[in-house]
Amino acid sequence: MNRNIKTDRDIPTWAQGDPLMEWYAEKIWGKRVEDDNKLFEIMSLQIFQAGLSWRMILARRDAFRKAFKGWRISKVARMNSRYVETLLQDASIIRNRAKIEACIANASIVEGIQKEHGTFCNWFYNVLEGDDLVDLQKTMRKTFRFIGPEIARMWLMACGRITPNI
Repeated sequence: MNRNIKTDRDIPTWAQGDPLMEWYAEKIWGKRVEDDNKLFEIMSLQIFQAGLSWRMILARRDAFRKAFKGWRISKVARMNSRYVETLLQDASIIRNRAKIEACIANASIVEGIQKEHGTFCNWFYNVLEGDDLVDLQKTMRKTFRFIGPEIARMWLMACGRITPNI
């Protein structure tokens, strides 16, 4: 089955027939992000998706936003161990300590990127060099926590940094 075939509405076949996935494919997938907090949200949701379905994560998107303070980088970076314990009790999100702690650590990393490069989006789209997927994956893995090759690939495609190929 060719998963790249699109309908006349330009919706990838992987999203067809599911209103939530169609919304994601039409509104977010493959599009450049111009807001640091939104770019951070998409990265973080990719982390939570590891080993799970993307639909499951999208269905919990509002709960994640509430739990992670609207994905405001400065607020996430200041979440402490007591707040992590609160998140681990929140049944509306994915309760995985490693993923939660990675997102908090990554928020601090993003703050450093913002200080050095002005914005996270500027770093992601303009400073981060090249279009070679393998090189970009290595950079993501060295820079952030819980970002392996597949999470990096999906994040890069989701935000229009590389051309989606699924």
